[in-house]
Amino acid sequence: MLKRSLASMVVLAIILFLNSGCGGGKDVGASNPADSGNGEPGTDQTYVEKATIKFAYIVMPQAAPQALINREEKIFENQLEKLGKEVEFVSTRSLDKIWPMMDGDKDDPDFVYIPSANFATYITETSRFGGSNKYTIIAGSINTNTTVLITRPEIKSLEDLDGKKVGLANQRYSDEYQFNEILSTAGLATKTAGGSVEVVYDDIVMKELENFGAGVYDAIIIYDPMNFENALSKVPGSKIMMSLNPDGMFGEKQPRSWLVAKKDIMKNEPELVKEVLKTHIMATDKAQEGLAKIPAVNREVFLKYFERLNADMTDILKIHTPEFYEKKWQEAEITYDPNMDFITGVFGFMEKKDVVKGKSLDDFVQVQFLNEVLEDMGRKKIQ
Repeated sequence: MLKRSLASMVVLAIILFLNSGCGGGKDVGASNPADSGNGEPGTDQTYVEKATIKFAYIVMPQAAPQALINREEKIFENQLEKLGKEVEFVSTRSLDKIWPMMDGDKDDPDFVYIPSANFATYITETSRFGGSNKYTIIAGSINTNTTVLITRPEIKSLEDLDGKKVGLANQRYSDEYQFNEILSTAGLATKTAGGSVEVVYDDIVMKELENFGAGVYDAIIIYDPMNFENALSKVPGSKIMMSLNPDGMFGEKQPRSWLVAKKDIMKNEPELVKEVLKTHIMATDKAQEGLAKIPAVNREVFLKYFERLNADMTDILKIHTPEFYEKKWQEAEITYDPNMDFITGVFGFMEKKDVVKGKSLDDFVQVQFLNEVLEDMGRKKIQ
């Protein structure tokens, strides 16, 4: 009997030891349902208040102006210090880098300035590059019109796309939403909306361009002027038929980037989120006032990113001249308004496409904190 009791005590001790994690080599702060960690809302994890708030933004022309002006002004560091928080900004580019960073449990950023088309796809979790439901839009960042429809020479009007194939890269559902709205003006629709125009997705832009050149597509939807010339060179006589925001159909300028936040922070540290939004609005003001500084800062960030990768800078420098950035920023609108009409339209289209099962509009966007902060600052709420 004594031997049996001793054996039971040993087994119990081993179980307790393993459950404590003492022998597992687990990283400090890593997420574990049995531990205190920062899990998504609805889990049984205990939230751990953040000492360092991590922001991420994407290195691209017309990068988030709030992040760019912060490099000069340190607005976020100064404001969040009042809450006893430290601030870390990181930058990266490409879906195969930013999405895995966001998907991670350890080094994932708390707030991200992310291109609108990318985030619309991110929440669907349908891309091979990643995706999750732990972030939501909390504010706008920058608006611009940089996405176009490029057609083969025989396509002379929207009506000519009846029964044709149109290429798109990486499930950019927001682009297909806009394209479908544009087609409706010519009595057409994409197959998603019961029409005859087939939209085909490629994983990456280069594959989309290759297929256009090979005659697979009658037209392509492409973003960023850097890709326009490449696309036009693939098919002699091809042309930019129109912007994907013709005549301001989606506002004078459409959302280019949004500020998104982790839902667990919104749930557990609402005052922090409000302070971040207040600071974001202040940074928006500073960027608008200091617009003359932004192009040079943006160019510096872009070039340094590729220099760190030891990339061949010859072609990059040919395109990314000071004049290129000056022009890009003349075309941009710096804002904190995320454009709820656009967001609602995109989400409704993704519902039709059946790629947001189990999600609601609140999973995509939550602006109640932004409106509270705007009211406190004596500004007009967004609609």
